[in-house]
Amino acid sequence: MQPVGAHPDVGDVNRDLGVTIVVVTHDPAVSGQVERTVAIRDGRTSSEVLRRTATADDGGEHVIAEEYAVMDRAGRVQIPGDYREALALTRRVRLALEPDHVTIRPDSTP
Repeated sequence: MQPVGAHPDVGDVNRDLGVTIVVVTHDPAVSGQVERTVAIRDGRTSSEVLRRTATADDGGEHVIAEEYAVMDRAGRVQIPGDYREALALTRRVRLALEPDHVTIRPDSTP
């Protein structure tokens, strides 16, 4: 078996043959080459990144990547570490139910 880096056409195999390919890696350069990445944190599925190619008005193509948090059956969502660090989210956060979303803010209580 060859390492995935030796197969630049993994996405082609997936599309052409209609098969699912599972790649386990810690290398963002490898995970950035596929349309879907599932992250596992603390033994649980925590997030999913979906990538698609879009064409700009000038004809150039670029990749759009959207990250989704995965909610488990108990309603738990793992917030990515870089989000927690950027907003100083620690042990407790404030939640607010809005008409079309949930707001998560740092707890300002000392």
